[in-house]
Amino acid sequence: MPSLSSRVLVHAEACRPDTLFYAGTVGLSGAVLTDPHAPPLLLSLAWLVPTLAWIAAIYGGDYFDRDLDKLTKPHRPIPSGRLAAGTARAVMVAGIGAGGLIAVLVNPFTVGLAAVACGFGIAYAGVLKGRGLWGNIARGLPTALTLLWGSMVVQPLPEPSLVVLAVAFWLHDSGSNLLGALGDRDGDRRGGYTTYPVLHDDEASVRGMWRFLAAWVALAAVWPLVTGIAVSPPLYYAGLAVTAGANAVAVAGVARAPRPIPRAVCVRAHEIVVAERIVLGTFLPAATGRWDIALLVGGPSLAVTLVARAVMRRRYEPAKA
Repeated sequence: MPSLSSRVLVHAEACRPDTLFYAGTVGLSGAVLTDPHAPPLLLSLAWLVPTLAWIAAIYGGDYFDRDLDKLTKPHRPIPSGRLAAGTARAVMVAGIGAGGLIAVLVNPFTVGLAAVACGFGIAYAGVLKGRGLWGNIARGLPTALTLLWGSMVVQPLPEPSLVVLAVAFWLHDSGSNLLGALGDRDGDRRGGYTTYPVLHDDEASVRGMWRFLAAWVALAAVWPLVTGIAVSPPLYYAGLAVTAGANAVAVAGVARAPRPIPRAVCVRAHEIVVAERIVLGTFLPAATGRWDIALLVGGPSLAVTLVARAVMRRRYEPAKA
């Protein structure tokens, strides 16, 4: 029987600590943008529920991808035999149940958004991942819904002024998912998954990432202008410039790579994106004047993300280490 430390380590690996904190920052931003002075308890729940949903989605993805991972990523927890598939399924169900219960207690109207986000997450892992660009688009939608869900933690219905920003988050995450699919292209092809990079060439995938980048930055840039929401323009556009610049560096690194684009290049670009997403999810509270929230949540989240990525790199990519 594995030791306690071994079981803890395999779950730490399974829940991807370098990606764990992003969803919570998006929910928190939705709440703060709607009511910068909301009670701390509600703001904490706006962070907690999306984090539980993210954990459920990660375990669910590993559960649904277990046969593919046997072919392409045998070192992962489930195909390596260190984590039972039933355990991953149980964690997925527990995460959905706990997050759903909290969401209902906070605001019963959030059930609709939560159900749609959960449904798309499961549909992506089970079906849509192998449906070309539709899979990437479906994977980005839950993040947009998370921003709107965060606003419903502090008021009954979604804040209309956040819709444009939510679409920007949707496009951002669709592009980052396309980057991940490009890195997994060869394995997905062997496993029979017709993702966009499998169906099309590398050039088409890179063009798609540039288009997603241009679209989400354009929407985010015009959002304060068309909604009149109370944010500090210098702080907001400075944060947007940092995140857009980091995203562009990641895509440019992939665009300059030799063809076919090596997986290692995509992995390095993704390391930039996982850090950039934390900044994207936390500079918004600062732009509303809540520097305390941005620093309290964003600082530790970014630090843990970077450290976890460095520590877990050998487990994620043992053949490259």
